[in-house]
Amino acid sequence: MQESALLLGQGHVYAQSSQLLKRLCGVDLSGKQIENLCHYYGQAIEDKCIDKEVVEKVESLHYAMVDGSYILSREDGWRETKVGRVFKASDNFSISDKRVIIKESNYVAYVGEHTDFIEKMTPLLNCLTCLVFIADGAPWIWRWITDNYPNAIQILDFYHAFEKICQWATIIFKDKEELDTWCQQAKELLLNDEIKEVIIQIQNIDCQGDRLEKKNALLTYLDNNLHRMTYKTFSDKGYLIGSGAIESAQRTVVQQRLKLSGQRWTLNGAQQVLNLRTKNLSNQWDEVIQLVRMAA
Repeated sequence: MQESALLLGQGHVYAQSSQLLKRLCGVDLSGKQIENLCHYYGQAIEDKCIDKEVVEKVESLHYAMVDGSYILSREDGWRETKVGRVFKASDNFSISDKRVIIKESNYVAYVGEHTDFIEKMTPLLNCLTCLVFIADGAPWIWRWITDNYPNAIQILDFYHAFEKICQWATIIFKDKEELDTWCQQAKELLLNDEIKEVIIQIQNIDCQGDRLEKKNALLTYLDNNLHRMTYKTFSDKGYLIGSGAIESAQRTVVQQRLKLSGQRWTLNGAQQVLNLRTKNLSNQWDEVIQLVRMAA
């Protein structure tokens, strides 16, 4: 009964979970009781280390992605929730020109500072010897990767980089046709390993004041990420160049449960539900069952 209540509670609002539990199992538990169970076992996941066999080094290529979004908390208003996703390259399947599925992934989610998030993410990565990281330009991500995984391939998410360039271009080119033409040319250059040409074009555009400040900030961003922006080279080797998988993970892990209309979470409550959700979505629900049975 507790296992069913937890599975429902991590996926649905507690009142709805109560209704579903009664319909499916004939068990009458209130939404508050299911909430208490989720808090208890979500915290148990946080506190208790379940014994596992030592995992041998894995040679197959894996992708690791990190991104953040926000949930509304009762204590501090909007708080960032960081999500990590790790998956085997061979589990990534294109089923059409516009649709890709990933057979299996491991997820981590944390409400709080990136240092604590890294502690949760690290166990997923330490057994992997062939890693490709795809992320946006957040400096802490690249510092962490460079310091701890120096042999990993680093790729700046193409769509994030292109969007950043186009956002700057909108303040420079007021004519829409001129803007669209310039952005399309920049995109083609990016996809042909010609980021330095894009930089030269930006440098040659004369601007003053606030526009100049934004131009310099963009040039710094591009210069810091030059080695992560050889998109043609990456694509030719068969690597992904976009982080759509982690954006999808944000919706699946966080938004579908924690960003519903009217929801305001305690920080602990949000983390406890996220702990349950990541176990379920990572196909590790047996660890939750183990905790329940140990407490019986």
